Amino acid sequence: MMAQAVAQPEVSPVTVLPTLARKEVGRYARHPAFLLGALLTALASIGPPDDRMSSLGAVIVPAAGIGLFGLVVMASLARSGDRIAGAAGTVATDQRTRTLALAAALVVPLTVGLVWFGWAVWAYRTWPPPTGGLPFGGVGDAWVYSVLFALGVVSCVGGPVLGLVIARWLPMRGAAPVAVVLLVLVTILMQGLFAATRPFRLVMPWTYFGGPIGIAGDRNRMLILTGSPQWYVGYLVLLCAAGVVLALLRDDERPRGRLLVVLATVTLGALVCCVLASTMGVEATMVNPVPSGSP
Repeated sequence: MMAQAVAQPEVSPVTVLPTLARKEVGRYARHPAFLLGALLTALASIGPPDDRMSSLGAVIVPAAGIGLFGLVVMASLARSGDRIAGAAGTVATDQRTRTLALAAALVVPLTVGLVWFGWAVWAYRTWPPPTGGLPFGGVGDAWVYSVLFALGVVSCVGGPVLGLVIARWLPMRGAAPVAVVLLVLVTILMQGLFAATRPFRLVMPWTYFGGPIGIAGDRNRMLILTGSPQWYVGYLVLLCAAGVVLALLRDDERPRGRLLVVLATVTLGALVCCVLASTMGVEATMVNPVPSGSP
């Protein structure tokens, strides 16, 4: 007696995406590197912040602990997911659907970033900086909150987005750690410490808007650098969106036309925001009139 073959119904990506997204959210939240970064971020938020910059001096913590660690986490999740799909023989979901599910996992670092932002705003209000600290002059709370959001929240998402792009377009082993090292080195050069790079530092996905950069005779004097952190937030958000679309474009088995249009539109918007961030806001470097050694 011959066994009758039963045709398996084709699984729609729309149907499988919510289930796969929930799985990727759980995998991200359980990843050891994410848990370590979240722990370090939490520990660094215990007690009063920097006495001269308040929580503005702590933006590097989530950017590194959640953002840079997240780059490695996302690249690892993408590679392991592709290996599982390949080992299954018959791939249940295409690469674009798996990429969308990984993009949904961005909710995990975003949530941590928003929690940190809540702490940062509270800490800034509870322990405001002194007159010789940061900020000073004509910038107000909107400037502070925009800097905190750009460097402390969006960076938590930007790192994993870059990890997803690297996993899709540079899937070789070790690409993510190398990218972390290169990103740190370039950020050091473009963070505003060097006068030659300040005019175009805002093209970077992470850079300072002020700090104890110093002047002649007072190397720890507080400065506020040029630019608009409000427009910079828009630039970073659109940059993240462009990264997700770029990762989706790696799947060449499905039509790319609409994605290319979306990528071009988002990229144009990001460029406009970057120009506005560089030309609006603070027009010239501001120097705190109070010396760094003053109470």
